[in-house]
Amino acid sequence: MRIIGALEKAQIIIHGEYADETIKCSINPSQYVLKNSVSYKEDTDVGSDVSRLVFLSGGKSELSLTLYFDSANDSMENGLGIASNLTAGSTFMLPPVTDKTEKIKKAIKVEGGLHKPPLISFQWGNLDFKGAITSMTETFTMFNTFGKPIRSKMDLTMKAVEEPSFTRMVNPFQSPDRTKCRTIVEGTSLWSIAYEEYGDCEMWRVIAKANGLMSPLDIKAGQVIKVPAI
Repeated sequence: MRIIGALEKAQIIIHGEYADETIKCSINPSQYVLKNSVSYKEDTDVGSDVSRLVFLSGGKSELSLTLYFDSANDSMENGLGIASNLTAGSTFMLPPVTDKTEKIKKAIKVEGGLHKPPLISFQWGNLDFKGAITSMTETFTMFNTFGKPIRSKMDLTMKAVEEPSFTRMVNPFQSPDRTKCRTIVEGTSLWSIAYEEYGDCEMWRVIAKANGLMSPLDIKAGQVIKVPAI
């Protein structure tokens, strides 16, 4: 049962091959940054100073934040009675903070059965962000009498990864197994069609060749073109 008014701790969940592991932050982040982006290609008509942006694809959401880990704070919460205002003689009682942080570092290493690093989730409040770690930097800021780190901050960047149940059953970038016909609409380009059909905007040349086109700009609204199988 959650106690009303109790501080909810941010946590990292490492989704392993056989089981998940939860690691709670010692101190909650002061902020986090969510970034979203999309990709466009500039389409310029030959002999004209007018250009337009052609949508290519949506980008993955990105989460950036700093996590804090403190052995003294953890010990107080676990009822070990170690004071938060540490003295030089009491730090030897604290476990190294790397007992926690090394578990997170493993999430950037290839896991045997997965053949890739495991996914992780960051959960705090109404945020539940699942993705892959793309960048990690840990700074140790306090040490015990034996030189072992007992406090650190970890700068973390993650990119979102869609759950399989929410992805399309058919790969949208799978090469078509038969020739298709597409009607050109205003704002469409051979680059965007190639990306939608093949997952590579440079494949516009295949479509152009199949339709006897010399340039990706040799199309107009209402025109019907063939998208060949490859």
